[in-house]
This record gives sequence, structure tokens and C-alpha cells, in this order.
Amino acid sequence: MKTDRFHLEIIPIKNILVHEEFDPSRSEDLVKKFQKGNTLTDPIIVAPLGDEKYLQLDGMNRMHCFKTLGIKTILCQIVDYNNQEIVKLSSWVHLFQAKKEEFSRYIQNNKNLKLQPAEVEEIGPRYIKEKDFGRLVTVIDKKKGAFLISTGGNFVEKIKRLSSIVSFYQDNITREILPFDLTRRNIRLFFCENPHLNFYENPKTNLMVIFPNFTPQQVIEVVRAGGLFPAGVTRH
Repeated sequence: MKTDRFHLEIIPIKNILVHEEFDPSRSEDLVKKFQKGNTLTDPIIVAPLGDEKYLQLDGMNRMHCFKTLGIKTILCQIVDYNNQEIVKLSSWVHLFQAKKEEFSRYIQNNKNLKLQPAEVEEIGPRYIKEKDFGRLVTVIDKKKGAFLISTGGNFVEKIKRLSSIVSFYQDNITREILPFDLTRRNIRLFFCENPHLNFYENPKTNLMVIFPNFTPQQVIEVVRAGGLFPAGVTRH
């Protein structure tokens, strides 16, 4: 079905390439919900890749549940990934509770990652350097302020290292959006001078990971290389 607003189509799941890992903490409840209600109220969102293949943009857990239940097709809303008026791509931030020392030790034990305190001028916009050494994520400690985790390698390798970081706290994630632009003033105020303000709505958490924003072309690059983004990082 195609209207002026929506293009809906039932697509074989085997033709849909996923771009992110699924969240096992949510899948079990979704499976039970589908078994009980036998209804999908929200179609997943996909973009055409050509040759009858599609890229999953939103709905990874719903699609995983259909696979678990042995369902071969799923209702999809098809969108043009290159149309920025229709598809808005950004990234979530992750908040979680952990001992900073344990998280630091986990990062430092990975030879591909470097953890260091961050100065205001080192944080800047949410972008990722596709090649060579550069910032991967910014970490905000509730008491001690901002840190950078940096790495080298190519773009696909860097996405794999994002998954390594998220695996430390994957069962303990609160997803939020960053409610302000990363101007120099905001970085100084919220990340360096008053880092506790970032945790006002989630007082039981003490660490926040700020991911870079990605482009549709970067997402497609990772998928075509056989990679996956961590669950709950990209926000379509």
C-alpha cells in the first residue's frame, strides 16, 4: 500500500539486512506480547538497497521476535534513506550505573582503546573520524567530568569497538537524547563544571556515554561489510 504519506509493504524477512544488534532484555517480553495478541501494531521501518534487499532502520527487536516465532514475512514502512526531511538520523546517549574504576579498568585492558580526561576544546561536535586515531565516544562521570575513549583503525573496526564498550553495561542501559547542542559554553557547563546535571532525570545512574552521530552512508557501509552497530545507539 502506497499513499502520499506512507509506503507499506509485506516483505520477506530474509530480504531485510539488519544494521544493529538486538536487545535480548526486550525480546522475551515482545515475543510473549505477540503470542498473546497476535498483532503487529507498528510496522518496522526499512530503506531499499536494490536487488529486492532492504535495510532495517527501526524495529530490530520486533523483527527478531518474528524470526523467533517462525514468521517469514513482516509489515514494513519503506522510506527513502537519502531524504533527510523524512529520515532523521541521530544517536542516543547511554546512562548506566557502575563503578568508574571498574569501567576504566575494562577500557584500559583493551589494547585498542585509550581512555583519557577531556578538556573542553577536545570534545566538540559529535562526529567520528573514519580513519586513523581519533575520539570514539565521550564519557561523562557524574562527579569527575568528561573523558574521551579513542581508537585507531578503519571505520568498521571502530564500530566493532563501540560494541565492546557497550557490552560492559548492556544489561543496565537507560537511553536518552542529549537535550542541548554541543556549543563550547554547554560543554564547559554540563560536562566539565557541572557534570551531575546530566543525571538529574536518572539519579541512580552515574556514567553517560555520548556516541557520535552517523550518516546513512556510514550505516550502509557497516552493513555491507557484515558489521552491526550496538543495540540502541542509532536513532532513526
